Amino acid sequence: MGQKTYSATEVKNRFGRVLREVSLSDGPIVIERDSKPVAIIMSIDEYKRSMTATRKTAVTGSPQLRNSFGMWRNRQDIDENWLADGRARWESDWSDE
Repeated sequence: MGQKTYSATEVKNRFGRVLREVSLSDGPIVIERDSKPVAIIMSIDEYKRSMTATRKTAVTGSPQLRNSFGMWRNRQDIDENWLADGRARWESDWSDE
């Protein structure tokens, strides 16, 4: 099955149908404006899978990601636990409530 592409106007006019289609398909739907891709609508399951894959890449470290750490790129202790500890230290107590 090929990738679905809709214009922004079509999505606006048929949003309910597009949402049903996204929830039933495995792939994202590309939204175009002026015949250029500008956004993607994807199911929540697909989003969660992509986030899991992103986290795994961050932990295992693609060469580009490892290089982004600069002088820390060769440290072996930078893993998911290290990142979680850092997030916990910098997490804010501020909320929108």
